[in-house]
Amino acid sequence: MDIDTLLKLLQNWTNKVPLIILGSGASVPFKLPSMWDLGEYIKDNVILTDKKDKLQFEKFKKAFEKNGDLESTLSSLQLRSNVLYEIVCKTWELVNKKDLEAYESLICSKVNFPLFGLTQYLLSSAGSRLSIVTTNYDRLAEYAASFSNSFICTGYTQNLIGNFSKDVHLNKNIPKGYNGQVNIWKVHGSLDWFKNVEDEKNLLLPLRHLVPLGYVPSIVTPGLSKYMETHNEPYRTIFTEADKEIENANGYLCIGYGFNDMHVQPKLISQIKAGKPIIVLTKQLSPKTKQSIIDNKCKNYVLMEEDANDNRNTKIYTSALGNHIVEGVNYWELSKYLELIK
Repeated sequence: MDIDTLLKLLQNWTNKVPLIILGSGASVPFKLPSMWDLGEYIKDNVILTDKKDKLQFEKFKKAFEKNGDLESTLSSLQLRSNVLYEIVCKTWELVNKKDLEAYESLICSKVNFPLFGLTQYLLSSAGSRLSIVTTNYDRLAEYAASFSNSFICTGYTQNLIGNFSKDVHLNKNIPKGYNGQVNIWKVHGSLDWFKNVEDEKNLLLPLRHLVPLGYVPSIVTPGLSKYMETHNEPYRTIFTEADKEIENANGYLCIGYGFNDMHVQPKLISQIKAGKPIIVLTKQLSPKTKQSIIDNKCKNYVLMEEDANDNRNTKIYTSALGNHIVEGVNYWELSKYLELIK
């Protein structure tokens, strides 16, 4: 493989400002919990009083202890409303705790934040507009956009009490005082989103430490409830806008995304099969990623992962230049990738 040719290809695709797609792997460096961590926390911290609720939760605990897979465990149960509510709240509780710890580290400059570097770099090339689609609940995309001094559009007005709006991202002019606009479409919800239990009004209540009384977090947990919840707002609008972004994108830069999400991957796969370029950066490419891209004979791709035989190296798969191992550098890490393309 000619590294100079690869470099020019990556610079060309990136400078055309691809749609950024963030998966759970993008949050790992900030110690956000894994699915297994969430399962353990839920198992140890949910408290129920109703007898039938307790019986169902015991089934959940036994199933999770047996398979260690939170998503498959939740998918095997039609959860009772109280059990689902407690699982949603405990999921929010743990992810929010770790997110706020990351936030504290970021504002105190204790950690490197390559997503900010990427956001800033792309905004300088994008006519000041950039879009992100993410399956994550955390606020890392919002933090990156904020450090970039960008106007943020998530589907909610950006006030201390924000209202859901289908139009907030459609302003032709970016408000004065900002360096750009970043649209962030969170297809599984956000730590900052809540629904009022009585009137079902959707609100943005940023950086909460506790779930407000009378509200439920608007996050979609894995399992059967995911399919029911996503037929409601704000998800219907969020999915529509995410689909538009995927269809209209010049290309795609996927960070820590494993092609395991039914809400993102169908549209994405159809676009890359039609020839749009895709770059994937992740510690370990999932079988679904390889199947969706390599086995589908997509025309324009570069996939990077850690070399399984030596974690100092990067294994690269490409459609045009074959496969190669680059020694002594982790280009699958976003910080190293930025050094490569800048």
